[in-house]
Amino acid sequence: MPRNWLRNSMQTGAPSLRRARSVQDRLADYSEAVALAEAGEQMLAADVVTPPATGRRRILVIGHGCSFSPRLREYALSVAERMGSDLLLLSIGMRSADQKWRDSFTQMSSQAASSWSESATRMNLHVAHEVRFGGIEEAVSELVRACGRIEFILSEPEEGEQVVGQTGLALFTVK
Repeated sequence: MPRNWLRNSMQTGAPSLRRARSVQDRLADYSEAVALAEAGEQMLAADVVTPPATGRRRILVIGHGCSFSPRLREYALSVAERMGSDLLLLSIGMRSADQKWRDSFTQMSSQAASSWSESATRMNLHVAHEVRFGGIEEAVSELVRACGRIEFILSEPEEGEQVVGQTGLALFTVK
C-alpha cells in the first residue's frame, strides 16, 4: 500500500485522500502514482495525484531538440494511458534570429510530434505540442506557469539534468 494517500481507512470503512503538504510529499506521491500506473493500477494511480473535480491531468514530455526518442514515446504513452492523462510535448530550439532556421525546426518538431498523436488517438489520449526557443530551464518554467495543470515531467537524462530544481514538479528521466 502506498504510504501517503490512505488514512483512517479502518475508522471510516473507505480510503480517503490526503493532500501533499510539501514539495517533497508531492514528489513522493507522483513517484507512487507512476509506480502504481506501471503496475496496472490505474484507478489507484489517478486517486493519488488527482484532487476531486479538477479536470484532465497533463504530463509534460521534453524532447531532445526537435525529436523524441522511441523509448520516451513508448513510456510516456503507456503511463499517460494508465493514469488517464493527456500529454504535452515540448520541443526546445536554440535562440536564433534566423527565421528560416526557426521555421525548419518548428516543422521538424511538428513531424516528430505527429507520430505521437496517431498513437495517442488509438489510446483515447490527447497530445498537444509546443515549440519554444531559448534555454530549457526558461522554456519549461514558462510552460508550467502558462499551463498550470501539469502533474509531472518526463524527459531523457540530458534534458532532465537541466530542469532539475527549476519547477516544483516531479521529474522522471527515461534512459
